[in-house]
Amino acid sequence: MAQLDGIQLAVEVTEPATGMARAVLRELAEHLPALAEHGHGHQVDLTSLPMSSGDKQELASLLGQGEVDITLETIGASRIYETAYSGIWWVKHYSSEDQLISELIEIAEIPGIIKSQAADIELAVQALNQIIEQTDSSIDTGDQI
Repeated sequence: MAQLDGIQLAVEVTEPATGMARAVLRELAEHLPALAEHGHGHQVDLTSLPMSSGDKQELASLLGQGEVDITLETIGASRIYETAYSGIWWVKHYSSEDQLISELIEIAEIPGIIKSQAADIELAVQALNQIIEQTDSSIDTGDQI
């Protein structure tokens, strides 16, 4: 970390843009109509592309940010936000050490990682039914939960 008269400074160097942001933008524009017309989604894996930090900043600026911003806490955090364009989501996955491990642009009504899985829903049904049984039995016996 750089220092200025004993003060530590974090220095971030932005690499110049290479034109990749506009290429990704064109790909998104090509696939977005399929979502509107047929419900077909698409993903662009930004971590697999030769994008500079300048390209990512340019893409973020061009896409903007919409109304939805979600943070998921699993093994590591995931940040999902809707861009200014409905149906286009920016998804970042981090390791438990807070290192970026995956970065995607997803064209979808709702990003796949947010959707509840059928097995999880089945477990939720069982858990709710158990709570209902417990509350019903405690009401019958006059006990408090």
